Amino acid sequence: MNINGGIPSRCWCGKEIVTFVSKTEDNPYRRFFRCEIGLQRKKEHHLFKWVDEALIDEIQRMDEQQPRMAEEIDDLRNFFKKTVEEEVTKHKKSADLGVIGSIIRILCLCSKFD
Repeated sequence: MNINGGIPSRCWCGKEIVTFVSKTEDNPYRRFFRCEIGLQRKKEHHLFKWVDEALIDEIQRMDEQQPRMAEEIDDLRNFFKKTVEEEVTKHKKSADLGVIGSIIRILCLCSKFD
């Protein structure tokens, strides 16, 4: 599993993450995530992550989760199919008993008049 976590939402200090644009010569106009405290106190090692790298991490994380999610969907489909089949069978049995009970009542009523 990817430990980079994809797109960050909070810094270790608890502050929310903001997107900034780099103004350096090495990375001109490259976007990055950082908390506002980290922007002011660069020596404290607050969260810093390039946006493009975070997006790649997020896509990889989702790609890793996809097979498990597909399996869970198949399990749910099978569960609901089985449950529906059981309920239909119960309903048919109760409907059959209802019809048989009605026929028996009619026969009993008819026999009273004989």
